[in-house]
Amino acid sequence: MKHIVVFLIFSFSHFLSLHCENVFSVFTSAPDSIFPLLTEKSRRDMLDFYNNHMEAKVRNRFNDYARLDTLTDSYLRLTLSKSSTAELKLLRTADSVDVVCLIQTASGPVRDSRVTFYNTAWQRLYWLELPQPATRDFFAQSPDSVARAMDFAQRSVDDLRLVEVTASPSEPVFTLVLSVDELSRDEKKLARRFLRPLRYRWTGNEFALE
Repeated sequence: MKHIVVFLIFSFSHFLSLHCENVFSVFTSAPDSIFPLLTEKSRRDMLDFYNNHMEAKVRNRFNDYARLDTLTDSYLRLTLSKSSTAELKLLRTADSVDVVCLIQTASGPVRDSRVTFYNTAWQRLYWLELPQPATRDFFAQSPDSVARAMDFAQRSVDDLRLVEVTASPSEPVFTLVLSVDELSRDEKKLARRFLRPLRYRWTGNEFALE
């Protein structure tokens, strides 16, 4: 009977470790290939500095500075270099299993994001993707009188398709913004008249447009 109780306690503890992850453990357990600019020690130092109310800044592998900007139980934002940032967001599925969303954003100088999903053991989840809206989805509806202008603005950004993605620190919400920074001044001004950000909320099963 004693052996059965011990086994049940161990099994329950293992179950909790699989289902009750926080972003701290996920961040420090990431393989070097996920954060090639940061060593595991650098990541742990960042967390220690942040939790002790110090500036959470360390040297990256290129001898530039990296900084931990924001930290909650389910969200983390990093400035990795002068031209790149990363966000980690934990999402709970309908089966009460945690999924890791990694957002990597490069500024070259236009900001463009790459979004990938993993389980908490950092195995890639190829079946899960953030929606990829068409260019026209970023444009608000317009009356017929300005439809031609909006159509021109949409065609101006069609070839760029650079989208910045950010996650909410407190909600399972993702905001997508279509970049127009590489357009000419007139095209940029016109496009911004009609552009809108898109927000997707994770429901536990899928991403729903708000």
